[in-house]
Amino acid sequence: MKNNRKNYNKTITKILYSIKHGDKEKMDDLFTKTFNHFYGYALVKVWNKSKAEDAVMSMYENVIRYIGSFDADKDGMGWMFTIINRIIYNLNAEEKEIQKYEQPIPDDEKYLIELNQMYKTIELYEAVSDMDDINKKIVFLYYFERRTLNEIADALNLSISTIHKRKQIIVKKLKKFLI
Repeated sequence: MKNNRKNYNKTITKILYSIKHGDKEKMDDLFTKTFNHFYGYALVKVWNKSKAEDAVMSMYENVIRYIGSFDADKDGMGWMFTIINRIIYNLNAEEKEIQKYEQPIPDDEKYLIELNQMYKTIELYEAVSDMDDINKKIVFLYYFERRTLNEIADALNLSISTIHKRKQIIVKKLKKFLI
């Protein structure tokens, strides 16, 4: 899994490097390869589909706007995470009607811990994305909409015991991401 993540990060860094050096067509590749990752991450942070989409789209706008500051010797995903974190911070600040302040730049150790947590969130999102449609609905209804097993069973036209068994299997599969 770590080698895949490393290769993925290198790919994203190369795409950003190409964009920085004038290849604007690479924006499509960047969007295709990263949208689900950042959308899943933003959704976990803002708990609102519309705001998550807004955050990701703003991130891509800022990638274009600030591509000149991108350093290809550093992690491209980390650079993009910094951008989306600041956008999410501002979105949350607006929602709470508090004054916006620049998000402090984290120290290296704290940043690495936070980056690892972000990757775990992305891996969790990908694991859920790989599930069949019924299991995805169970995850969404149970964990995001906070519905009871009875309500889920009614919504999906399945028995409560079937929902309960599926939920147990889902939790076992996702346990490594939840710990």
